[in-house]
Amino acid sequence: MVYLPHWPIPSTLGKRQIDYETVFERAAPVLEKLGNPHQKLPPTIHVSGTNGKGSAVSLLAKIFSCANYRVHIYTSPHLHESNERIVLDGEMISDNFLYEIMEEVRLAAEGVALSFMEAFTIGAFLAFSKIPADVLIIECGMGGRIDITNIIEKKLATLIMPISFDHMEYLGNSIERIALEKAMIMRKDTPLIVASQPSAAKNIIKILANDQEIPTYFYDEDFSIIMDSISGKFDFEFGDIFFENLPSPALRGPHQYINFATAIATISLLKEKFNIQEIHLRQAISNVYWPSRIEKIQNTLNKILDNSESEIWIDGAHNEAGAFALARWILEQDDGKENFVICGFSRAKCKTEFLEKFKNIAEVLAVRVNGEPYPEDPEKISQIGSEIGMNILPFSDLDNALYQIKKISADQACRVIICGSLHLARDVKRLGN
Repeated sequence: MVYLPHWPIPSTLGKRQIDYETVFERAAPVLEKLGNPHQKLPPTIHVSGTNGKGSAVSLLAKIFSCANYRVHIYTSPHLHESNERIVLDGEMISDNFLYEIMEEVRLAAEGVALSFMEAFTIGAFLAFSKIPADVLIIECGMGGRIDITNIIEKKLATLIMPISFDHMEYLGNSIERIALEKAMIMRKDTPLIVASQPSAAKNIIKILANDQEIPTYFYDEDFSIIMDSISGKFDFEFGDIFFENLPSPALRGPHQYINFATAIATISLLKEKFNIQEIHLRQAISNVYWPSRIEKIQNTLNKILDNSESEIWIDGAHNEAGAFALARWILEQDDGKENFVICGFSRAKCKTEFLEKFKNIAEVLAVRVNGEPYPEDPEKISQIGSEIGMNILPFSDLDNALYQIKKISADQACRVIICGSLHLARDVKRLGN
């Protein structure tokens, strides 16, 4: 039976459009046929939020692995192959094992109309229940309340990363409504760690947590950091815990300090359950890797720009908050290079709030994302830009956009940042090989 607390939902948020039962009752009989693997998982950390989930998951996993703990990870979406979503003790699930578990799910789900995410997550539960580990870190696919990962009842800790506008057609069109969906991964008697949030989101989280008497820890209230802007190092403080001169995060961008602080706070709360030392934190912070998060690319696409000093970067920024963080990082690159942003989206995902973050910071070009099932027309992105006074050039593919940048820059060294759909990052890596 799924844990269903009485949530104190403010009347201004309106009636919930989708109930737990719609998703979980569909999955429950399939899970039962499989022996309820979601009840046989390693101790689980559950992560929701709009931005920074992958960064927090990757750092948490790296910290545990540096301390010689076996760690399983579940994330979405994948960039190149679905195996990336299920990581077993540091290794992507093998093709053979993935086939085996998904065959078990297929047979158990006969006659049940599961979505891809639901079926794949059930398969992940099955894999995680079969392979022992010391800890499992799971990222919500979308939202939290009705996300299939939220069928897990017992959790070691829950995290809510920064909340912003995204998936509004499912989660609601206000920060309060989205926060409500994200926050419902919390569980009674389970510590909740909350990253920096808009005040509206924080208020909703506090209402829910207080009602359930959940121990909750907020960034800048219970734990905080002080960053040295010159060295990039930072101090971390959480009650009587203090780490001084922690190394600059291996993941780039000022927003990563908040993501990392939230992960470190989580580890600090679990210190009685795991033997993790400061040296493990330092090793993880310096060496963690998460693909397509302000990641520098060196492949055949660089040859189009025909300048050894030019740079190509990819980032998963696809919403307003992601664009804000990426724009801040661009502004920090004070080296005289002209900046260009190439963006592409799935249909109806491009918003003026995203594009305007790059106004007067970079030249913006729009492309069709070949890897997207329903790509947005670059002309449409250009039209959206024109509504806020931005001249965004549309192109059918990445190659043509890069050739145009080469022409605009007159062969001078430049910086190209490719963002929007994560499928676009996938296209970059495939084209460059």
